[in-house]
Amino acid sequence: MPISNNRPYLVVALALLSACATTKDVDEAKDSWQGAAYEDVLRAWGAPARSAVTADGRYWYTWETVGYPQPGPSVGFGVGGMRVGGGGGVGVGVGTSVPVGSGSPPDRCERTLIFENARVVDQSWVGPPSMCADFKRP
Repeated sequence: MPISNNRPYLVVALALLSACATTKDVDEAKDSWQGAAYEDVLRAWGAPARSAVTADGRYWYTWETVGYPQPGPSVGFGVGGMRVGGGGGVGVGVGTSVPVGSGSPPDRCERTLIFENARVVDQSWVGPPSMCADFKRP
């Protein structure tokens, strides 16, 4: 049957799709922190990047995580040979590359948690699911 021949490809495709983070995964991560104590968030994420206190006495803390793309190889090594008529030659070379233009901007997950009585009462998460979904409460 043709379906059985494609089964390995279907399994691989499903595995790849399940590995991708979605907005649902981010919502689950976000929901896991609702009602958490400030000390728990601090223990998990470290010190916030910035904070503010509003007139109503609530504390706003923002954590930022930035992921920079890894650069590709910048040094290459090659060996080659050539034969023309009766003579021949062998060559060895080393080369480097220089990036042209600006690279892609880094991925960023910014999480702002609002605390009242030292507990999370509201929050805003901005960033790609591939980064933000990883911040689910342990």
